[in-house]
Amino acid sequence: MKRKAFSIALIVIMLLSVTACGGKKAEETAAKTSAAADTETGIGQAEETKSQETGPAKTNEEAGHGEKDTLVVRAAKDVGDLNPHTMKSQMFAQDWVYESLVAMKNGEIVPELAENWEISDDGKTYTFHLRSGVKFSDGSAFDSQIAKKNIEAVMRHADGYSFLQSLNAISSIETPDAETLVLNLTEPCNSLLNDFTFSRPLVMLGEAGFPAEGDPYDNGTTSPVGTGMWVLKEYVADQYALFERNENYWGKKPSFQYLRAVVIPDVNTAATALKAGEIDLMVDSTQITAEMFKEMEAAGFHTAQAPTTSISNLNINTGGEITGELNVRLAMEYATDKEALSEGMFGGLQPPATAYFSTDVPYTDTGIEPYTYDKEKANRLLEESGWVYEGNDTVRSKDGKKLEIDLIYDSSVTKDMDIGLILQSQYAEVGIQLNIVPQDSQVYRQNWAAGEFGVLIYSSWGGSYEPYATLAAMAADGDKFHTVQKGMSNKAELDRVMLDCLSQTDEAKLQENFDYIMKSFHDEAVYVPLTVTTKLGIYRGDMTGLDLSSGQDSIDVGSVTWEE
Repeated sequence: MKRKAFSIALIVIMLLSVTACGGKKAEETAAKTSAAADTETGIGQAEETKSQETGPAKTNEEAGHGEKDTLVVRAAKDVGDLNPHTMKSQMFAQDWVYESLVAMKNGEIVPELAENWEISDDGKTYTFHLRSGVKFSDGSAFDSQIAKKNIEAVMRHADGYSFLQSLNAISSIETPDAETLVLNLTEPCNSLLNDFTFSRPLVMLGEAGFPAEGDPYDNGTTSPVGTGMWVLKEYVADQYALFERNENYWGKKPSFQYLRAVVIPDVNTAATALKAGEIDLMVDSTQITAEMFKEMEAAGFHTAQAPTTSISNLNINTGGEITGELNVRLAMEYATDKEALSEGMFGGLQPPATAYFSTDVPYTDTGIEPYTYDKEKANRLLEESGWVYEGNDTVRSKDGKKLEIDLIYDSSVTKDMDIGLILQSQYAEVGIQLNIVPQDSQVYRQNWAAGEFGVLIYSSWGGSYEPYATLAAMAADGDKFHTVQKGMSNKAELDRVMLDCLSQTDEAKLQENFDYIMKSFHDEAVYVPLTVTTKLGIYRGDMTGLDLSSGQDSIDVGSVTWEE
């Protein structure tokens, strides 16, 4: 089963937009990045989904399968049609059915349908050696020809997959034999392997899944035939999807014969279903609260947790009237008590973060010492910059202007308001007034892109998007990620270095680039890292083999064994 790193089992992972791997083309097209990513992650949409009436879910017995044969998990959303070449299905379900050439685990590219691969010295040729004897769930053979057919079908719709930087770099595909696939590129593309770790669309659909005319993107798939551990057996929209073990699977087969995903949008309803024995497992990174997690644990349920590669950051507008001052930004770094935030907001389940990127993201852990909580230093920096208390004021002023900073947030994402309230209290202790401003999703994104904000909270994309796709967005003039950095003293040079990372083949130079990038983020105090997003799992029975660290958009349910 694919083990990829961005949102987690049973939630949607992000999608971003970049259509070239380096140079001017990347800079021009990367401006689409954030809008596409927001669509995929649900940014701007309600984070807390309301419960909906879908009728009672069938028990295992009603479905005709015994308890020991079926693992029942909670799905926050309907799985969709499982067309791997479109963006309409849930990634966790696509991950159960389909596989790609490679996968990602804990930030590392690992083999999947390709046992190994070579990259030419100039970075323009990728040669994949495919596993022998692999079959699709219908018994047909997986080989280089069907791999080529899938990739070319995706390439024909590159505009619809703008988050895949590699599609415009691939110039031709060769199949010297059934087990060898060669991708020729017009220019080096450092994101290529990352692009193949997504749950879609560069995964392998069997011949039987292709329509008689056209391709799955235009005309849909006739059948969700993949090489993964599971095969879709039964599906009732908005109620459940029943998957059966793929007996043709090339690796170790799941211990369960059936996997049932029951749609329960509301997390509290899911907890009730777990208590009633209607589901066996629920996994989430946004809806399960610390209170629920600990209450269920105290009630005798088993729990598990694992950090993801997504980091919650306070983004500071470097071009703002007040936040454009470096000492103001530095003061905010020192005034942020991350430990208190972690405990107060998340009960310690989301640990404090140290940098914009997770330490598991390649090249980004450069050894820079993070800012520590130091109120005295924050006060001193503000005093040195002329921000002083006047009379009995509790808010600092300079030249008749109050030290007020607006934190804008998407009104549908209630946790950002709660985080904002904690930060508001912390910053008040050094004379900064943080105004918490809820905004409609569309207005919020418009103001972000336009630079009409002081600070905002946003989680790094993590997983397969890091680091290259994020850098492309940051370097694209007009993108909201670019806007955050616009006031940096070295922004022009930073953009050049970030774009160079997309196609740089010299490892030493690449690391030098990242050293410069991370130092720039730190020295210019652009981001205040808050907490590491953590996956939380709650389950009943004696479950072994549950690996929450296996990926952010899926869990390795194929390795799970369970007893009542």
